[in-house]
Amino acid sequence: MAFVHLPVRLHMKVYVSRGSVAAGDDIDAPNSESISVPDGTPLEEIIGSIAKSGYLPSITGGQASWSVTSNIPVAVVAQQWSEPRMFFLLGGMKDLDNRDGLFRIYFNYHAQVDPEVVYKVLWGLRLNAI
Repeated sequence: MAFVHLPVRLHMKVYVSRGSVAAGDDIDAPNSESISVPDGTPLEEIIGSIAKSGYLPSITGGQASWSVTSNIPVAVVAQQWSEPRMFFLLGGMKDLDNRDGLFRIYFNYHAQVDPEVVYKVLWGLRLNAI
């Protein structure tokens, strides 16, 4: 009998949490969940999938802005944008929050602040002294 070797598909575990959009939203704080994605899935695709999944609440007026962080600013997501706007990661995924094999990302809620303003502020943000 011959054995058929199937390719092994490895998965990366991702812990996602977010800020609250209203007092009633705090009932489920920290508004977190864990998902599993195939290894090698681009970060932009992971963030885009989360944004489109309904995990981030929609707000009246359709103008919610979110910044995505994982030790460093990673992206800005806006309810009115079809895709996240990513920041260039010089160190790649190795600089991001990864504890015990669990990649961790956080969505900061910025209410209805113009997402272009959120992006520009975070783009110029320095986290360390030079």
